[in-house]
Amino acid sequence: MKQIRSIKTKLLIRIILSFVLLSIIIQAIVIASFRNFGMDASKERGLSVAEIIRDAITSFMILGVYDKRDIFLDRLKYAHGIKDIRVLRGKSVIQQFGQSEINGKTPTLLEEQVLDSGNIKSAVKEDLLNLEYVIVIPYKAVSNERVRCLQCHKATEGEVLGAVTVVIDLTKQRRSGVSVMSYMVAVSLFFSLGTLYIIYIFFKPYTELFLRLRYGFEHASEGDFSKKVEVALADEAGDVAKGFNIMTDNLSKTLSSIDNKVSILIGYQITKTANALKDTTRTVDMLVKIYNFKRTIEKDAVKNDIFMRIEQMLIEMGIENFSIYEAKLDKNTITNVISRADMENSARLGINGESSKVSWCDESILTDAGQCRAIRTGSVVNSQEFPLLCQNFICSQACSLDYYCIPIYIGGRVGDVLQIVYGKGRDEFTMTLIPFIKAYLLECEPVIEGKTFMELLREQSLVDQLTGLYNRRFLDEINNSLCRAAIRRKTLVGILLIDIDHFKHVNDTYGHDIGDKVLQKAASIIKASVRESDIVIRYGGEEILVLLVDAAEGNSIEVAQKICSNFQNESIEIPSGALNKTVSIGVSEFPKNSDKFWTCVKYSDTALYKAKNDGRNRAYLYKEDT
Repeated sequence: MKQIRSIKTKLLIRIILSFVLLSIIIQAIVIASFRNFGMDASKERGLSVAEIIRDAITSFMILGVYDKRDIFLDRLKYAHGIKDIRVLRGKSVIQQFGQSEINGKTPTLLEEQVLDSGNIKSAVKEDLLNLEYVIVIPYKAVSNERVRCLQCHKATEGEVLGAVTVVIDLTKQRRSGVSVMSYMVAVSLFFSLGTLYIIYIFFKPYTELFLRLRYGFEHASEGDFSKKVEVALADEAGDVAKGFNIMTDNLSKTLSSIDNKVSILIGYQITKTANALKDTTRTVDMLVKIYNFKRTIEKDAVKNDIFMRIEQMLIEMGIENFSIYEAKLDKNTITNVISRADMENSARLGINGESSKVSWCDESILTDAGQCRAIRTGSVVNSQEFPLLCQNFICSQACSLDYYCIPIYIGGRVGDVLQIVYGKGRDEFTMTLIPFIKAYLLECEPVIEGKTFMELLREQSLVDQLTGLYNRRFLDEINNSLCRAAIRRKTLVGILLIDIDHFKHVNDTYGHDIGDKVLQKAASIIKASVRESDIVIRYGGEEILVLLVDAAEGNSIEVAQKICSNFQNESIEIPSGALNKTVSIGVSEFPKNSDKFWTCVKYSDTALYKAKNDGRNRAYLYKEDT
């Protein structure tokens, strides 16, 4: 607004200065011309008067009435408006005829210069009240004119005989000139002001156009294209206004189209602000990031890598508290894969911040997936929709935190859940990010689904379908890495080779269905007897291999004896009643017994053979003398 006014002011100032300067120049030219004209006219009048005086005085001298010249000069002054006339005698005339009465006064410097040089001289005497023009004209002796001066005067040809001083009063003319100039200035000022007003009226619509254009551009730069330029101009300026309006309409439609297409592409409508430019830029930037994110996770090896990418993405967005849960619906359990809490909420929950597996929900959901509302309903759970919406959120009352749980679908059902937790002051910020987070998760779903199915297929190929234990193929894959880790950590791997006593008798007596049931029960008892980190493998037939990871020396035989005891105390329900079975176990330790894994397995088989020969239902640790 200030710049537009400045343009208008500068324009008016320049026009005014131009008019004033032009007026001053014109007035100066007129005054100079008027003055020069007055001086020239006065000079001509003075010359005419001087000629008349010379001829008259000459005639008076010839006629012998020279004493009448004063009357003549007075009448001449009156007749021609001359203020003063003085007749001066030159040196030769004074010597011949003496000093004249009129020359009683001392000659002025100007008169002396004329008498000496014989040239016409003039001067202007001026003050605030009066203006006089003085001209001194010399008379020279000549012999070739009608009046022959040399007949009467003793002088040489061209000698100055005298001079006439004529003083003309120009005060009245100056007053008339000043009056005329005043009228001219007034008329000029009037026309200047009128011209300025006309120019102002003419330029006003154009300055208003500049103002509206600036206003429109300011809003357009902030992403607001609703401001139109409306001016009543039918010339090029009007075309500019129409062009601006068309441009803003096209930009608005284009940005809106981009926003809608991107929303369709990512599957969610992005929250809009008043700035369409920033909204579109943010949307496109996020789309590029989502695209790069998808390309990155497609090349990740395992599902946990994808979860770590999601964690990194949330941290970069400024989400401070969140958890990622993975559901095992076939087992009806949930695993807390990744979680994060800021320092303030860590203190409230009594946890160690990022280093802990923060569970914002009651532990009941971990063992019963149906307790998770997001998994049970298959929809978003937003605590702002209803107070205490999910009863299993442990901070509902204690921490006054809100939560937003987003289900991630795997194979048509909820496989994972992203839980975002935030304080009351961050609701608007979090809700603004939700569409983008959903867009990321939408891109993750097919990749996670693919990784999940690949893991499932791999797991199925590595797991025995009857017992749920790992199979021999799994053992082939992990034995090298397991042994290297044990050597690096300087620990032992306990190798327990377990055989169900008289298992062939069960198949022969009760049938293979009961035999399968015995194998399943055996697997259950053995898995319950070891740690979760230990590995239980169906080695072949009724033989089961247990690998005790990071076992202490002597601990392997204790675990083996525990398995024997637990197995002996368990009954297996069969249609004809209860069946009790025992197991025999051979134990070796890697790398204590050998630095070769399969050698240790052979040693465990040797110890197992001895346990069977010694009566079964016992566990033996391999010894070299066995």
